[in-house]
Amino acid sequence: MADEPNFLDLAALSRITPDLVVEKFGSRINSSFFDGSNILGTLRLKGLIDFTANFPGQSIITVTDVGKQLLKEAGDKSTAQFDSIDLAILQQLQAGKRSYMDIGNAVNLRPKDLAMHLYKLSQQQYAVYEIKNGVLDIMLTDKGLMQAKEGMPRTAVQAPAPQQDAVQPVQQAAPAPEMQVAPPPGAEAGAQASGGMSIEEIESRIKGSKRSRNMKLAVVVIVLVAAVIVVLFGRGIIHF
Repeated sequence: MADEPNFLDLAALSRITPDLVVEKFGSRINSSFFDGSNILGTLRLKGLIDFTANFPGQSIITVTDVGKQLLKEAGDKSTAQFDSIDLAILQQLQAGKRSYMDIGNAVNLRPKDLAMHLYKLSQQQYAVYEIKNGVLDIMLTDKGLMQAKEGMPRTAVQAPAPQQDAVQPVQQAAPAPEMQVAPPPGAEAGAQASGGMSIEEIESRIKGSKRSRNMKLAVVVIVLVAAVIVVLFGRGIIHF
């Protein structure tokens, strides 16, 4: 993987602008001419740049198609959603690691993959990097430090797949309550007066009472008739 681009290569490549010459590249990355030339030599060996020596003039740096493709890929991935690998890198930075090589060894990522994630974190303002004297240091921002402590953001946690609604059993409709007919006025009082007897019992007692009165009336009539007969017989009006 020695020929694979790393984060220093990507960071240096992103500093190259049109018409930039070799002689001024060192100042562009806060490094000496010697350190800048070493980095340019590495980029050229990896096929990311090329330059033409125009002695005694200055040599213009040009980004190759391979270099342009690397920059495009990094730009496309820089807008991706924050993921668990990004969090692991932030936590390594929080632990004090500042070199991309130390971070790569800790999270066990390929140099190019690590470069893509570090570039994304810098573009999304979770981290910043600085090249000085040919050395690249990475540091957390306030946003990155807070995220390293909080863990995965809620927006990055995948929501569970919606489950299909279970078929609910059809519940049988409850039978309609029977209509109760309100008793006529006075029925309740009558029921209380009758001692709680049923209508049949009341009717039976009424009939019995009528029959008893009829019998008593018949007895009275018979007694009266007998008395009248006795009186008339005593006077001699009636003879047997």
